[in-house]
Amino acid sequence: MNKSLCIALPSSSFLPFLGGVEVGLHNLASRLVVRGHKPVVVVPYLNNQLLRKKEWKLPYVIERFPPKIFTVMGLWPRLGLYLLDRFFGNLQIKYKFDFWHGTMGYPIGVALIHFACRHSDRRYLVRCAGEDIQCDNTIGYGVRLDPRIDQLIRKYLPLADHLVAISDSVVDEYHAIGVTDERILRIPNGVDLERFGERRRRSSIRASLGLSDDELMFLAVGRNRPKKNFSALINSAVRISQETSAPFRIVIAGPGTSDLIPLAKQAGVEDYIQIDEQTGTIDYTDVRLPVQSLVDLYLAADVFVFPSLIETFGVVLAEAMAAGLPIITTDGPGCRDMVRNGRDGLVVPAGDTDALAEAMILVIHEPELRKDLASRSQVRAQDFSWDTVVDCYLDVYRGNIGNYTNDFLATESCDLDRVF
Repeated sequence: MNKSLCIALPSSSFLPFLGGVEVGLHNLASRLVVRGHKPVVVVPYLNNQLLRKKEWKLPYVIERFPPKIFTVMGLWPRLGLYLLDRFFGNLQIKYKFDFWHGTMGYPIGVALIHFACRHSDRRYLVRCAGEDIQCDNTIGYGVRLDPRIDQLIRKYLPLADHLVAISDSVVDEYHAIGVTDERILRIPNGVDLERFGERRRRSSIRASLGLSDDELMFLAVGRNRPKKNFSALINSAVRISQETSAPFRIVIAGPGTSDLIPLAKQAGVEDYIQIDEQTGTIDYTDVRLPVQSLVDLYLAADVFVFPSLIETFGVVLAEAMAAGLPIITTDGPGCRDMVRNGRDGLVVPAGDTDALAEAMILVIHEPELRKDLASRSQVRAQDFSWDTVVDCYLDVYRGNIGNYTNDFLATESCDLDRVF
């Protein structure tokens, strides 16, 4: 029988803030507990204070970083790395970790690699998750736009024992900074297939949204940021309303989406755009994430549309697939890795509003196409099962890396060659 492992899971972002990084880390830690292991999630001081204030009873141990430590690292990198070395060392003495699993290439990844290089017996991996590795000057996205941070990332990440790539787009970014293939492990993010597999209460959920039975509901989910390109949905609504008389509604759910309301009114499509900032808010009596209200929103929808310009993985795409929704997305990094055009959904050029509107019009008029794409989504979702993802991480923690090529990581219990 495999022994119980104690795993350090440091991250520079965590709950109660909600995003792919935070939800993914929570789900990984929760599932490690279910498997009989002891994960210790190390979170920023502010996150810890907020969690304590909410008195949310999470199933795993929480430790906190010293206050302002990441500010110190940003201003005085050498001092910050020294202090984090001491902090990591004290945690290692306290918990006797079997493995360190760092989330975010900066600052966590840089600090963890710096620490491990001074302690050769430390076993670890680093998983980059978004703006810590990707950058896009046109929308001001990515911490590497800061030359000092970029220099630290380029210096330390190529030294890592193992870097996890959650998509081919992340592999490309690793290559661009000099990381060699033998250091890259390809493990995607996960999704809870069972929670998204029930279409219960669909009618009542739609009724609560004010949707009639004959309205086609397009759903988009995410924090309203320039990279999500949600404004393209408003422009698409203009064209759709002009070219079809079929009833439709575009529901956009996530923090900051109320900023889109004036744009919808200005475009004259406020009747077709529905903003939902509240769904997805944490229920502090329930440890499951995403929250049930957001799961219900997926199950009430007819089509998932995601016009993002750049992602590392796109957790919302995996969630939509698990819910059996037809997918329309872009060929932006991350999105194109998840959804292969014509195989898993419809993929349009990133930033091309006309192409996005045409795809949306197509699925409105082609119910058989919607049905076919829904079936394809459910098949693709199997590739992102949390059970498989946790198996892969446990293989790495135990040192069972196995044989892997430039195309996939494969061990006896972890076979993800279909994903990449």
